[in-house]
Amino acid sequence: MSARLLTPDDQPQLEAFLRKHVAEAMFLRFNLAQSGIVDGREAYRGRYAAAFDGERIVGAAALYWNDLLIVCALRNAAQLAPLVSAGRRPAGILGPWQQALDAQEALGLDGAHHKLRSREILMSLQLADLKIPAPLLQGQNLQCRLATPADQELLLDWRQSFTQEELGDTPSQDNTTRCAADVARWIAEQSQFILTDAGRPVSGCCFNARLPDAVQIGNVWTPPQYRSRGYARAVVVGALDHARRAGAKQGVLFTPEGNAAALTAYAAVGFTPVGDYAMVLFAD
Repeated sequence: MSARLLTPDDQPQLEAFLRKHVAEAMFLRFNLAQSGIVDGREAYRGRYAAAFDGERIVGAAALYWNDLLIVCALRNAAQLAPLVSAGRRPAGILGPWQQALDAQEALGLDGAHHKLRSREILMSLQLADLKIPAPLLQGQNLQCRLATPADQELLLDWRQSFTQEELGDTPSQDNTTRCAADVARWIAEQSQFILTDAGRPVSGCCFNARLPDAVQIGNVWTPPQYRSRGYARAVVVGALDHARRAGAKQGVLFTPEGNAAALTAYAAVGFTPVGDYAMVLFAD
């Protein structure tokens, strides 16, 4: 068994490995498709490493432009994390739960202060089996649409609220700048969706990873005054139906293991658990 940093020549082999692990590797696959194996501070760029059994890749990790370390390393996370993170301290670690914990330990970050440490339930759905709520199916009152630049201000407010409630962020100019960049990118990529009820925006979500064969749902947010009305479920279904009509075959998402309401809602539209996932974000 060996491990090394990857070069652009390794991209086809890395893609082939990641395609075998669609649910666990959506971020890795999407970022790789966007920028290739190129390190840097531009969106989607990253430094990649892989573990090899002979000539065959058996695990991968990347440290990205936003300082997130993402692993799909099977039994090799502890080997790959220090290699890909050399000279940089990750701001967080994402990936299958035990792999993320192995990476954190290998980096000597077990004692680091977390702003978020969440074990998530990883869920998958074959989009042919998507169950669409009747109000969306019938086009009555509820409409799910792509966001436009005119929605930027509203979505920035929603994104900041999401990061503070779900990711442990605190209000700051840096947070506002990051959130504005996220929203602008998702709108430009036609990956951000808004649910309206009689024309009033009530919920949103995005594809935080999008490929021809699969999409991953993220940034699901409903303002408190509109909760417990099925809006989050409806916007997720609307986004997935959009992806299905564009040719995607699989939907992926993850949600905290203690969020019984979300787990029930996602199961009701066809998602099933396929594993666990870690959201480990360190305090500055």
